[in-house]
Amino acid sequence: MAPREGGNKALSPQKPSSFPGIYKYPSERDAPNKNAFQWLEGKKKDDDIGNLWRVHDKLYDMTTFVDKHPGGDYWLRLTQGTDITEAFESSHVVNVKKVEQILAKHYVRDITTPRLSPFTFKPDGFYMTLKRRVEPIFEKVGTGSTILMRMMEDGLVLSFILFSFFGVQWDLLLFKVLAGLTLAMSLMGAHNWFHQKENWRKYYYDLSFLSSVEFQISHSLSHHLYTNTVMDIEISILEPLFQFLPKDKSFFERFAPQFYCHLYYCVSFYLDFIKRVYDIVIRKRNPRPENFIVIAEFITWMAIAPTILNGFISGIIIHCVASYWFWLIAVSGSAHHHDECFHDGDEARTDPDFGLCQMDAIRDRGGKLDNTLFIILTTFGAHTLHHLFPTVCHSKLHHVQDIYEKTLQEFNDGYEKVTQFDLFIGFHKQIARTEPRPHPIESKKRQ
Repeated sequence: MAPREGGNKALSPQKPSSFPGIYKYPSERDAPNKNAFQWLEGKKKDDDIGNLWRVHDKLYDMTTFVDKHPGGDYWLRLTQGTDITEAFESSHVVNVKKVEQILAKHYVRDITTPRLSPFTFKPDGFYMTLKRRVEPIFEKVGTGSTILMRMMEDGLVLSFILFSFFGVQWDLLLFKVLAGLTLAMSLMGAHNWFHQKENWRKYYYDLSFLSSVEFQISHSLSHHLYTNTVMDIEISILEPLFQFLPKDKSFFERFAPQFYCHLYYCVSFYLDFIKRVYDIVIRKRNPRPENFIVIAEFITWMAIAPTILNGFISGIIIHCVASYWFWLIAVSGSAHHHDECFHDGDEARTDPDFGLCQMDAIRDRGGKLDNTLFIILTTFGAHTLHHLFPTVCHSKLHHVQDIYEKTLQEFNDGYEKVTQFDLFIGFHKQIARTEPRPHPIESKKRQ
């Protein structure tokens, strides 16, 4: 099937995207009770390359390399049978030539079927130019976490444990609330370790009713690579409660979310847990060991509380607070859902450079406070650079800020930063928006 030409006002299986490169409506996108595993199964079906791995227009057999992969075998096992072009390019920012040489050893054959992703990686394009320029810097300073970053994350988790222990044992509401807040910040901090080579800190995410494994698929392999397109499960999984894409919407769909979103944030952790139980019981998917961490929490709290019921209710309160704060920042305060961010259905770039398209779908926060490492760690900060170089720890991204800004100037691109309040307001404007936006750069070209 050949790619469709032009963009589309109303997205549908017949007109799947305003990116011509996305010419097939993603399988399983509208499946009931969909989850990350279904998205991945749908992608394997759509990419249709058997048990190989696709990078650009070449197929590779990495089976003999899986256990030797420096980032851990998990990532390669997870992505077998898929197009990993975006993941490959954005994950490898140091020793690039050596990585490419290793990849070449596993070459099988070329493939002529067009990729289902619209993004380009031209050698003289913005992303590949920036990637070459930051490589020597990251080789010098490293890409892994600093001691300070690890201390902050571990400190948050320790704070959650202590606040929850004393809050439950002494039945103190203030400590339970503090436990919920520090748990939420711990989860947002754990996100920093999801994209890096296999490590145990990613399992901090499983202190909640969420799943680190599912989040690595939905966030790292879907959202990060196909941000705000129809291939982004973090868009589709919230439908129909939140209709982010610009299209015809009812009055209720446009304006009710600004009221019921807060209730959804409070109960979202529990809804995720119910979906996982459904997946295990009905779909016969095997539970993972880390899924039982949160169960162990509740058992502990019920054991140390004045009564078993009190311990259970205390656990509900803690996770309710954590759920609310986590999703308030992740959804309403998201850097992706400002009404000026690209959402599929809006006019797309005629030359969809991967890096520039990432920028189209992000609005960073400005201000000195938003640039502090603790705020960055606990509120998904420094988001543009994180999307461009996801495997680099947040603590190292500031080293390439100047080069990033200079490269943007050379390509005559870039956007102003906004405040956190702007992001909250922009979220509701985006939900209410029905008309596609013209692309600001493409509009200038037409003038």
